[in-house]
Amino acid sequence: MRKRFTFILCLLALSAAVSCSFFEPRDPAYPDPDAVIPWQQPYSPATVVINLENAMEGRSVAMTMACCDSAYMFIANGADTTEFSAWNFSNWDYDVEQNTMMNVFNAAQASLLPEDSLFSVTMNTSSTLPADPVYPADSADIWRDYEIIVAGGGDYCGWENPAKGQVMFFMVEDDFGLWSIERWYDYRSNPHMPEFYTWGAAKVRYR
Repeated sequence: MRKRFTFILCLLALSAAVSCSFFEPRDPAYPDPDAVIPWQQPYSPATVVINLENAMEGRSVAMTMACCDSAYMFIANGADTTEFSAWNFSNWDYDVEQNTMMNVFNAAQASLLPEDSLFSVTMNTSSTLPADPVYPADSADIWRDYEIIVAGGGDYCGWENPAKGQVMFFMVEDDFGLWSIERWYDYRSNPHMPEFYTWGAAKVRYR
């Protein structure tokens, strides 16, 4: 009887340990373990933006796409789709973004410029843009002014003429409290500066 009682206690303890593990927060895997690019677990929307800047500057496709939800869509600016109607802005989903960013990074590498001159990404808050929500839950709209430079990007996103615009990231939170980008809504700078192109107008040429 004593042995049987001890056995039952062991089973109950094991069952409790297993059931608890289902409800513990996961420890997400590092998106690109071989990279030396800074990465923070995205427990806030602002952290996703920082990770995206670092991932793009580090030219890591894996880490860039780790910032994006599987339902990701890039929504180009309407004025861009009209002005550059010969280019394909439609159905820009996760797979299209992944392939496009791979092409962008490869093109920067092929420029043969110094390593620290291949890519630059700056995303800033602004008093003219809506502020980040203080206590976001489930989803959030995150606004940023951006400037993106790609080595060899020429008039569209090169060092002499960086891509400039505004973005509204629609971000979503998963069941484990991790945030990612579900939509990138691309906007021209306000006021619009015709000598600068948006990131959408720049990267569509790499699609």
